[in-house]
Amino acid sequence: MGIAALAASLGLLAAPLAVAQTNTIATAGYWKAFAGKSNSGTPLCGMSATGKGLFFSIKVYRGDDDMTVQLGSERWKIKDGAKQKVVMRFDREAPWRATATGFHFRDGDAGLEFSVKTKNLESFLKDFAKSQKLRIEFEGSDVDGWTADLTGTAAVTVAFGNCVEKRL
Repeated sequence: MGIAALAASLGLLAAPLAVAQTNTIATAGYWKAFAGKSNSGTPLCGMSATGKGLFFSIKVYRGDDDMTVQLGSERWKIKDGAKQKVVMRFDREAPWRATATGFHFRDGDAGLEFSVKTKNLESFLKDFAKSQKLRIEFEGSDVDGWTADLTGTAAVTVAFGNCVEKRL
């Protein structure tokens, strides 16, 4: 099932939106969907939220089979390339587990990045769109976990799906 079909199966409708260069294509709650190009010029579609010094994003790049998840904090200290186990739980669903790699955003804030494989993409996006909260824990670390408010993710997931289907 494609991402646009996934959005339709969730009972959500949205008109396709035309954008250029990393522009916001939809907002709902704390979340925004965006489309444009990466720093290297690769077309992409994504969803993100920022608040309280924290950052969460989901991105799909043209030519990639996987979806990239990025987490960030202005308070973190992490070395580029360092590995960190991440556990994410949408509401009361089974946890998603990943090993993330440390990096730094252009503004200098520390980040963690991991991929969601294509075979798991539909399930991940369903959990993301239908849930109210996302709890993120960092196993084996002294970093406090955090909870993201997912109000609005159903609407931005539709815009994200439309972007992926039409642009990538």
